[in-house]
Amino acid sequence: MSLCARSRPTQFCTVAFLAAGLSLAGGFVGCAERAPDPPDAEFLVATADSAFWVRSGAQGIHVQGVPMTLARFDGRFHEVFVADVDRSYDDAIFTGERVYVRDLQSGDSTMVYDDTAIVEMAERHARAYPDATPLGPDDDSPTDPRISASGETDVLEVRGPYALLEHRTAYEMPAGSQHDTVHTAVDLRTGAPATEAAIERDSAADDANVVKTVPRKWARKGYTLVARGLADGSVALVIRDPSSHSWPLFSVSAHPRVYWLDVPRMGQAARRALLRAFNSAASYDETVSYARFIHPMALPAHTPGHA
Repeated sequence: MSLCARSRPTQFCTVAFLAAGLSLAGGFVGCAERAPDPPDAEFLVATADSAFWVRSGAQGIHVQGVPMTLARFDGRFHEVFVADVDRSYDDAIFTGERVYVRDLQSGDSTMVYDDTAIVEMAERHARAYPDATPLGPDDDSPTDPRISASGETDVLEVRGPYALLEHRTAYEMPAGSQHDTVHTAVDLRTGAPATEAAIERDSAADDANVVKTVPRKWARKGYTLVARGLADGSVALVIRDPSSHSWPLFSVSAHPRVYWLDVPRMGQAARRALLRAFNSAASYDETVSYARFIHPMALPAHTPGHA
């Protein structure tokens, strides 16, 4: 069965890159000296719904952002994605969402969370109304259904091999309407439900590169990455060279995760898999933006002694 990842429209990537472009441009106004080269660096920044691939060096800073939920466990990158399930009939609507995890190198996908309530309701409806006709993928939904039941699932956070989920259901029936919201967690390695206590006991969930508090900085070979909190709760990222020249990158939602691709150097198989995943995810949503910064003939901001 062919599976396609689905991402809801979001303005996040576009806004973040616009802000980054303005920050970068603003930092060089009125300077006449040649800018130093940005430091050599390569890393990923991941949030619950976006991933950013940052490459920095003599050619400038290039950021590629896509609406993809990344996870890293068992030494490999995985994509967590949501796919639709439709069990509708000519007299009733049953639509839901399932969560899958895909190993980026093997390409294998596994369902880890099913919309069981919707599936069970559809099965009960089929037993109660044996003459009901299942809708095909190209059939229109009924305009006056007996029942309309829908489910939506969002990934709220990734913690190592665990995904924290929010599942919302809405039922419209002759007896009345009902809306429910459930928060749960799933082990991406096995598909088993996970409790908060179990996650806290599992050392694999303790990701050392997640930004739990701000400010936070990582001293790397030849550069420093700095994460600072903003008034709206988001996190701004800045790259700095050993001479304290700073290059603003972009802002993301709270608790981003950083994965280093330079030291240790990412293997070729993993790099090819990651590149395929980013290129594929670029087609998920039309609001995805690419930002390329080639430093102009001017000095970046100089922040000696700035934490």
